[in-house]
Amino acid sequence: MIIGVGIDLVEVNRFRELISKRNFLSRFFSKNEINLDIQSLAGRFAARESLYKALPDKVVFKLSDIEVIKERDGRPEFIFHNELLRYFQSKKVFLSISHTIDNAIAVVIIESTE
Repeated sequence: MIIGVGIDLVEVNRFRELISKRNFLSRFFSKNEINLDIQSLAGRFAARESLYKALPDKVVFKLSDIEVIKERDGRPEFIFHNELLRYFQSKKVFLSISHTIDNAIAVVIIESTE
């Protein structure tokens, strides 16, 4: 059963301004993500925001507890750490990310497996 849906759109130029601020990248992204191009980072930020919007329970977590990876087939997937790892043990999360030069968008669907 679907228990949450979230969507987020990030303007790449506005996001570029955000990442120029001190410690922004290290607070929100994993070491594996930091060196990605600006559109990929914007997409991963949109994914984190979409996940937050999709959560039916407002779980307290840090955005750094989320990592977005690409599977071999090219699909994005979340890797969770700390509280989120425990929270999502009984749930399935679907993620889609797309971007252009100007915008990045992500959609998240959370499904209960219980």
